[in-house]
Amino acid sequence: MKEFILKSLKYIGFGILIVPFSIITHELGHFLAYHLFGASNIQLHSLSVSADKDALSNSQIAVANIVGPLITYLTIGLAYFAARKNYHFIWIILALAAPLGRVVNFVYIYFRLAGYDPNPNFDEFNFSKNLDIEPLFPSIFTALLVLAVFVIFFKKAWKENGFSEISRIILSIIVGVSVWSLIGGFILP
Repeated sequence: MKEFILKSLKYIGFGILIVPFSIITHELGHFLAYHLFGASNIQLHSLSVSADKDALSNSQIAVANIVGPLITYLTIGLAYFAARKNYHFIWIILALAAPLGRVVNFVYIYFRLAGYDPNPNFDEFNFSKNLDIEPLFPSIFTALLVLAVFVIFFKKAWKENGFSEISRIILSIIVGVSVWSLIGGFILP
């Protein structure tokens, strides 16, 4: 029992570090893109980036919108290749934490298929609107990618140690999200 608790605390500790890392790297993608395009008043927040985009074209704003998800996909790819060579729970936590923000696409798809025409504020939707393309396409692509990530990485965790491995990973991500939700705004207001 002591070993179970110590191992769980180790996973939680890494979750507290990895979840903010995955969020911040995603947001840094937006932040750097806005800087490269010359936007003004750019501010990095714990869960977003704000900028005055008046001087930017729709294409530049679209690129700045999609860079965050591209960083997320890159993070997942890194975790996938690292976990292929040698299983380590850190790679699984990283791969499963990275696309959490992309889950919003499922909600958007649901409401669109239910006959609503929502006007949300998330990366894939904003990217589509700035390029004047149907937002459902990148949302469906992202949703399929997120499903694939969950299947692939939960399968890897299951093969490692079954239910106890999956439960530790889920717990570490939940604690990581909770801790970042509580302190992230103080660190990056």
